Amino acid sequence: MSTARNLVLLLSDMKGFTARTSRQTREENERMLALHDALLLPVVRGFGGRKVKAIGDALLAAFESPTDAVLCAMALQDRLAAFNDAAEEKERIEVRVSLSQGEVRLQKGDVHGEAVQLALQAGALADAGEVVLTDAVYLSMNKSEAPTEILCERPLQGGGATKLRRALRSSDARVPYGGRALARLGRLPDPSRRVQLARLIDRVASFARRRIVWAAAGLLLVAAAAGDRGSRAQQEPLRRAAELLELRQPLAALAELDRLADTPRSHDPRVQVVRGRAEHALGQLGMAFSDFAAAAEQDPRALDPQAIAALADELDAESFPSVWRPALVRLLGETVGRESATAVRPLLGSPLARTRDDALEILELSGAATSDDRIKVAARDLADERASCASHRDAVRRLAAAGGTEAERMLEQTAWKGGCGGAQARDALRRLRRKE
Repeated sequence: MSTARNLVLLLSDMKGFTARTSRQTREENERMLALHDALLLPVVRGFGGRKVKAIGDALLAAFESPTDAVLCAMALQDRLAAFNDAAEEKERIEVRVSLSQGEVRLQKGDVHGEAVQLALQAGALADAGEVVLTDAVYLSMNKSEAPTEILCERPLQGGGATKLRRALRSSDARVPYGGRALARLGRLPDPSRRVQLARLIDRVASFARRRIVWAAAGLLLVAAAAGDRGSRAQQEPLRRAAELLELRQPLAALAELDRLADTPRSHDPRVQVVRGRAEHALGQLGMAFSDFAAAAEQDPRALDPQAIAALADELDAESFPSVWRPALVRLLGETVGRESATAVRPLLGSPLARTRDDALEILELSGAATSDDRIKVAARDLADERASCASHRDAVRRLAAAGGTEAERMLEQTAWKGGCGGAQARDALRRLRRKE
């Protein structure tokens, strides 16, 4: 059974792949492809993309947002440029990236439709290091995020033509697209180390399988007869990843979860939560949030206390992308709701005004805010010398909403001290006393 969706497709393929594989050993080719995936896949996931399939060096991913897809393509090229700048020539990886948008058919995990062909056509015109996109992507995206230029026009099947555009590059070869999109993902894992870990895990697992194959043969037959052999096999990486997290080995946990990358289980909310926790432990805050949000969209109950605590920590992190803070506030306040209160309430005492305000907003959205919460934030804002006038006025508004003896005392101090919020405090006192 197939379904139709309007998606943005990202297609990347490696420069000189055929010639390179012909002169390398099989082991070198396997390592090259593993390194390619370790560099690209975390970035794709970080911008909300989903790997559809990989054929050799070609990677096809799908996105809901045109802007996220274009930013992802730019971040991919910036990451590869930084990697290549430090790598030996034989280790370097250069790709061309193309993007198209349109209605595609989803069938058995694959995508079909004209948008796929357009991505292939655009990719054929791209050079290594470039990002080429169709006019449909350009018209739908936030154009202020990525300046482009017209590359050429291509005919469409059935008549007409579409313009192809190319994202503009800077003169700095180490960050050809400025590095801003890549910076949103925070610190990414070392791809070489991740490949080494994955290969080590493969060798250990292979050795273990050889040792236990005869002893386990009877059990495997029973499991197969019961129809749950595949299910158990796919549960194992998730269980091992969770155990590695408990042992404070997040990088090894991510390598374990990558075993599920080509299976439907990779989009299971439990897998996304464990992946998000591992990414958070590595400081990959944007990627962690993306996985937590994807899990919550499917099943809010999948967010366990550790995931909620990680999201609360991101709220207090100065390096968390500010453009995603409103979405983080809505996720904790509306989707998670009152269950977020335990993790969020301690942030009311944060030295960062933005954190205090967002934490209180989450409690307000979830219906868990109390008068004491409002007074606590107001007191910190009024005592904060770095706080803006707007923060002082918000503090007065919160005190007026809280009411009570303590709130009135603080309003009195603000009213006659002068400066920001004084006039609002006097008005608030007058209204409160009128009610009496």
